[in-house]
Amino acid sequence: MTVQRTFDHVSRFKGCIMSKAKKKTIDTRGPLARVLDAEKQADARAPLVNEFAAQHGCYDRNLRSVVNRGGTPIARWEKVLSPSQKAAIDHCIALWECISTSGRLVANLDRTVFGCPGDGHPREIEARSDLLRMKGHVGDRYWDVFENVVRFDEPAGLAGSRLQAPEQKREYAARLVVQFVADIITMKERLSY
Repeated sequence: MTVQRTFDHVSRFKGCIMSKAKKKTIDTRGPLARVLDAEKQADARAPLVNEFAAQHGCYDRNLRSVVNRGGTPIARWEKVLSPSQKAAIDHCIALWECISTSGRLVANLDRTVFGCPGDGHPREIEARSDLLRMKGHVGDRYWDVFENVVRFDEPAGLAGSRLQAPEQKREYAARLVVQFVADIITMKERLSY
């Protein structure tokens, strides 16, 4: 009888004997890694932007910021622009920033024609001559489309309408003009990227 009782006792607790106790996992990450992982998890749960703004843009998130990829035509075309075209666009934007911070419709009353104190004036003259030379490479019509789209963030469909493109292909025509002008600038100005 003793053997039978022992066998029953063992068979009843067979599951307990066969299973191993789980070891407690040890977190080997440092304190900074734990904080960063907690931030990533919190960012993944948080919405990108509020629901009303999300209806009007194409948002992209990295670890620290949210970028609207649908705000300007250049931001939307970022994946189809080549590195040389991006370099030409960045070069032109830098030259336009040297000229002034204001757009076409705002007068810059601080600028003087015959000189001003500081190093800004010779740089402005050089930027204007560079832009005028680049405009000569492609002509007024293409340069105006390029400048309006890149500098002033004009909608590409409106810029493409000046090219007498069909209504469905206006944005595509504007993108081709921007890419063409950027390629010409890269080639003629010998930009490295």
